[in-house]
Amino acid sequence: MIPRAAYPARRQNPGNERLTHVIEAGYRRSHGAPKEHEGVHPVMTAHAAEPTPVVPPMPERNPKALRAAIAQHAPQLLPNFDEHWKWAVADAYDISTVPAFMARWWGEFAIARDPKLDAHMANLHHRAAESTDIAEAKALLEEASHIRHEVQRLEPGQ
Repeated sequence: MIPRAAYPARRQNPGNERLTHVIEAGYRRSHGAPKEHEGVHPVMTAHAAEPTPVVPPMPERNPKALRAAIAQHAPQLLPNFDEHWKWAVADAYDISTVPAFMARWWGEFAIARDPKLDAHMANLHHRAAESTDIAEAKALLEEASHIRHEVQRLEPGQ
C-alpha cells in the first residue's frame, strides 16, 4: 500500500478538489494501489520536514496575464510561448487564433506550475512510450488526456 503522502498534489488552491481527485485516482490505478471504495484506505502519514509546495493560482484568462504568470512561475515555457505567439498570432495578423492559442497555453501553464503534476504527466508519457503493451500505453495516454481536459476547466485564481 502506498502512503497518501506519496500521492501527487494535495489540495493547494481552492477549487482544485476535482483535479486533485482525478490525479490521485490515476496515480492509484497506475501504481497498483487499492481504491478507497474497496475498504482499504491509504495510510495518512505526517511529514513535518516536507514543506507543501504552494502552487501559484491561475492568472486572468488573457494572453498578457498568462505570459506574465509563465515568466514568473514556469520560465522554461516562455521561449516556446513567445515563439508560438509570434507564429500563430503576430506574424499571421490574425486574432481569430487567440482562443486556440490560449487553450493550449492555459493547459501547459496549469500543469507546469505544479511540480508534482508536471512530474506525474512526464511519468505517464514516459511509461506510455516505453510500454510494449498497447492497452497499457493507451490507458496511460488516456489518463494524461483526461488530466489535460480537467486543467482546461480551471478558472482564474484557482
